[in-house]
Amino acid sequence: MNPFAPLTPQLLDAMTRQPMFFVRQYYKRGCGPYDDKKMVPLLFTHYIHHTVDTERAERHMRLLGADPYRFLYDSTNEEHLQKLRMASLQPEGFRIYVNLLPKPWKAGDGLKRKISSYVQHQLSWWNYNPADRLKVTLKDRYGALYLGILWKHQQTEVLLEEIENYRPCVTT
Repeated sequence: MNPFAPLTPQLLDAMTRQPMFFVRQYYKRGCGPYDDKKMVPLLFTHYIHHTVDTERAERHMRLLGADPYRFLYDSTNEEHLQKLRMASLQPEGFRIYVNLLPKPWKAGDGLKRKISSYVQHQLSWWNYNPADRLKVTLKDRYGALYLGILWKHQQTEVLLEEIENYRPCVTT
């Protein structure tokens, strides 16, 4: 499941009306099961030019470690801006996304069931009842997707991938 919007020239122009950093990384979620295996999915995470976001962009780069696609663009650098414009045209062989949601995110029924099962089994001290309602939000942290889960006065964040791959151990 990829919730992020494709990077387009219009979106890039709107975003770069103010100085921005963009951290580029390989984005496994950007590849569908029927896509050409040679296509490279990339995610551009945006950060505004100010002290806190500058530190976040630099930390994001450090966290990417050995990602061969990692790069830090600065929209105030004309060469970088031209490369961003080229990327927004979706060059052949690439699928490029930006960490913006094109519409409000809602968990589908299958994911809701997995979240409920996860909370029941992995957070058993919550005493959660599946008939109760969970509040679930999607969060982006340095290019990784998390689910914020809130129930009564309990809350946690879990990697989306952990929930998607969750299989409760059932004994008979």
